Amino acid sequence: MFNTLSNELVVLGGAYELGDNVSWVPRGSTGYQMSNCYLLTEGTSHLLIDSGMAVHRDLVLDGLAERIGEGGEVSVFFTRPEMDCVSNLESIAHRFDILRLFTGGVINPFDAFDDVSRFALRGRRQQIDGTRTVEGDALERSMSIEVAPGRVLDVQSPLLRLLPTFWGWDAKTGALFTSDTFTHGVMDRPDGYRFIDDANEGDYTAEHVAAHLFAKYEWLPRATKRPLRDWLAETFDRLDPEVIAPSRGSVIRGRLTVRRHLELMLAALSDDVA
Repeated sequence: MFNTLSNELVVLGGAYELGDNVSWVPRGSTGYQMSNCYLLTEGTSHLLIDSGMAVHRDLVLDGLAERIGEGGEVSVFFTRPEMDCVSNLESIAHRFDILRLFTGGVINPFDAFDDVSRFALRGRRQQIDGTRTVEGDALERSMSIEVAPGRVLDVQSPLLRLLPTFWGWDAKTGALFTSDTFTHGVMDRPDGYRFIDDANEGDYTAEHVAAHLFAKYEWLPRATKRPLRDWLAETFDRLDPEVIAPSRGSVIRGRLTVRRHLELMLAALSDDVA
């Protein structure tokens, strides 16, 4: 299953039902959310951002095959070393040719592997953070990823994070990949519209955004949040994204809609919402 945002960007993945067994949403949540991974394409080059949940393995792999061909070449970038981002790596490695694997932090994504294919990928791994994480670590490091000549995904470590987390910025599509932030989009049914845009504005409030944000970042209500607000405002003013692409929840698209949800996030991080 995939949805086309443009010729150069598609979103893959599937829906899961919300409930108290889902740890990253507020207790009492109902409805459905999407688990998202994203495929950037430039000519014959492809970069997959995250790999989605294992429960959506077939949707992700079949969507990839439709876009890049069975057994095709793809590079992979993980925004976080958590299972909702890395779970399908082994299955992708079995079915496709992974050219490069971009990771950050000290958690080894190959811990999720249980067969010899992990050894073939070790030599293709590139560290995306700019400082050493393990003494003697000689991995190649970069804070940008070349999708293809002339097409670069800029990478930064956000101020708002729990584990090592990375956001990506694709200037060509105007998409900002926000990992586990801006994950508040909810659908009424599993086959619902997976976007928040002019056609589906919804009735989201700062309180709703805050509830989803604080479910993951439970320490935030007690934190000094002004630096986070300032960092978010500066980042969005500098990049002016057209798309907010989180790893979970609805994709937010259209500059006016993006700006409205930024304002909701900034309000959620104010001292008036807790």
